[in-house]
Formats: sequence, C-alpha cells, structure tokens
Amino acid sequence: MSHCWQSNTVEQQQAITQTTQGYFNDEYTKNKLDLKEGFDFRHTPNPGLPDDHSDNYDPQGVNRWPEVQHEFRETNQRYFREMSRVAFRLLEVFAMGLGLPHNALHHLFQPSHTSFLRLNCYPVRQDAPPDGLGISPHKDAGFLTVLVQDTVPGLQVLHGGQWHLVPPVPGALTINVGDMAQVFTNDRFYASNHRVLQSELSPRYSRAFFFNPSHGANIEPSISNDRETPHYHPINWWEFRRKRFEGDYANVGEEVQIDWYRINEAQPLHPHLAQALPCHTCSSAAADAQQ
Repeated sequence: MSHCWQSNTVEQQQAITQTTQGYFNDEYTKNKLDLKEGFDFRHTPNPGLPDDHSDNYDPQGVNRWPEVQHEFRETNQRYFREMSRVAFRLLEVFAMGLGLPHNALHHLFQPSHTSFLRLNCYPVRQDAPPDGLGISPHKDAGFLTVLVQDTVPGLQVLHGGQWHLVPPVPGALTINVGDMAQVFTNDRFYASNHRVLQSELSPRYSRAFFFNPSHGANIEPSISNDRETPHYHPINWWEFRRKRFEGDYANVGEEVQIDWYRINEAQPLHPHLAQALPCHTCSSAAADAQQ
C-alpha cells in the first residue's frame, strides 16, 4: 500500500492510474525517477458535464477520481477554481510589469487553458539512495506555478550557482516562473531551476497548480522596442508540452528545453530543433540556416 495514500487500496490506486491523470509514482525528471507519489487532475472547460464528456476532451487524458471520498473531489475542484483566479490575477500583474495592458496575455489561455493541479507526497524512503532526490533539478514547462508547501522543508532553488532552501511560510504562496513566461518576456523573467530533497524524517506534502496556456497557443517573445531582438523562435505550447511529457514517464534521453528554440547566429539550428519546432517555423529556420 502507498505510504502517502493510505485511504485507497492498491486496486483503487491502479484504477485511477489509467491515463496521465490520477495517481502516479513513476515520474521521471531529467531521466531520473522521482522519489515521490502524486495525484493529478486537469482543467475541465465544462465542469457541469462528466469529465469524459466530449466537450471536456483533452489529450492529457480523463480525470480519474477515487470512487469513494466524494469530498476529496469537491474540495480539490474548489481549490482548483481559486488557484485559477489567483493565476489569472498574477498574469495581469506580469503584463503590467512588462508595460502591457492588464489583459494582454489572456489570449494565450483562451478558449480553454491546459492547467492542472498536482498533489505531491514525498514519503520517507528507507531504501532511497544517499544522493536520491524527491525531484531532480528542473524548470517548469508552463507559464507559472502556484505552490503551497506544508511545514516540512525540502524545496530548493538554484541561485548564484548554489542551492538555497525555500523555507515553508504558513499561509504563503510560492510562485515559480515557467519556461513559457521566459520565452514570452524574451528573458526578462527567468524560469527558476529548482529541486526537492528526499524526505528523511517525515513525509512532505505540497500542492502545485501549473498554469498552462491553451493547446493552440504559440508563444513568442514580446518585443518592447525597436532595438530589441527576439531570443527565441515561436514555440507551439502543446507540441512543447507533449515532448516534455514524453520524458516525464520514460527515460527517452534529453528532454526538450526552451534553449532548443533559442536563436543563435553561430548555430542556427539546435540538433533537435528540426523535430521540435512547428513545421512552418522549422521550414523557415532551416532555409535561413542554408543561406
């Protein structure tokens, strides 16, 4: 039985692990298995309809809720709605900080964003290797992440070449800038490189709301003046997310990174870029590289 989900039997856990949503304990970060367990559920555009209704279709999969503990679903759906409200407000703050109208970024999340909420548990693992990590160093793929920690420390952020603990503060939200925000702001905002230590004395719990653009959103740098040049080729969010997901649950080699899309005169095309870029962008970039 799971150390973190004691209220569910093994059979119940397996029943909600049929798609990318639901319970999991097999996620990889940078090709290394995380020492954690979790439960994911995604945004449903029409919450009044069943999760598997065609109007709620999403290639991320169907939400898989426990058949018991209905309050678990209701409570987390309310929390999801509140985090959506918070994230859109933060999005407006981002826009105004860039000198843009407050709603300038809304179109990237319409008609329906692909956000999801993750409940994390980092159990105490007696068999964990000494250098094991709850999550290996990484940057979040989406636009921003709204995180709530419990009282057990473990989150670290890389700054100045050193890892710094992010101490839990009761009632506080921890905000991570994601890859898509870095691309859109043309490196004015940087995605934070962070990791989670393995739990040694007691389990650690957290809730992470990943605020992600709509499937069809193409993320490209916002240029603020005539002297500024774009640092990235346009990135189709869902293509990027799909490729990142391929490395989340299997060791498939190097995971896609936004640096694959970085415009570099010395090396016009990253070795993986021809496969990673949207077709129209890839064709034009390849043509430029041949000139």
